[in-house]
Amino acid sequence: MLDAILANYLYYPSILAFLFGVLIGAKYRHKIGNILGYLILTVIIAYFLKAFPYYDLLPLSCSYLFAVIGIIIGNRLFGGKIS
Repeated sequence: MLDAILANYLYYPSILAFLFGVLIGAKYRHKIGNILGYLILTVIIAYFLKAFPYYDLLPLSCSYLFAVIGIIIGNRLFGGKIS
């Protein structure tokens, strides 16, 4: 079981980025419009940022991608409700 936990340690920065993104999105008062445009731009930026070393899953910066997705989800769920 410990081997399975240690094998997934590469995903922790992405999980933390998503959680911080949800917190930041919850603080933003205005609803984010044009979500598809933001996601396309996010994938392009994540591609040029490249992945951390030893991350061979995708040629994208998964932390940046999950942070922006977290911001959008946090804004849609809690936008302006948390002060």
